[in-house]
Amino acid sequence: MKTNYLFPVIFRKIGWIMFIPFFVLGIAYLCNCDLTFPSSKVFSLIPFGIMNNDDWGDELIVLGLTVSLIFIAFSRERDEDECIAEIRMHSLVWAIIVNYALLIVATFLIYDIAYLYFIDINIFTVLFLFIIKYNIALYKFRRINND
Repeated sequence: MKTNYLFPVIFRKIGWIMFIPFFVLGIAYLCNCDLTFPSSKVFSLIPFGIMNNDDWGDELIVLGLTVSLIFIAFSRERDEDECIAEIRMHSLVWAIIVNYALLIVATFLIYDIAYLYFIDINIFTVLFLFIIKYNIALYKFRRINND
């Protein structure tokens, strides 16, 4: 089956290489470790001023995590076929449903700054859940078919 929306196989390895340092930086940033990033005046829509001085730390971490997780999640398998495409689709639907169920539950149970931290993490949970579910389902599929 032709899947034009998937990256080449090598992008999964690139994604993992990118993911590890950005994940560590993200955890350090959430824990309020003293990280120094370049800063400059940036255009801002929401805060009170049009141009604000901001360090680029959170933007670089979000960009790195997003790109690396997309590379991991949406790279072709060496043996990509209809069965793997079906596993991929079911895993993605499952991840979206679970992600939004978590968001709904958290909206009613988590408040104040903890909720903002949860939302910061929730940006990535769809991709995390998809990668975990897809790899487990793919492992089970391959184990059954190799027997």
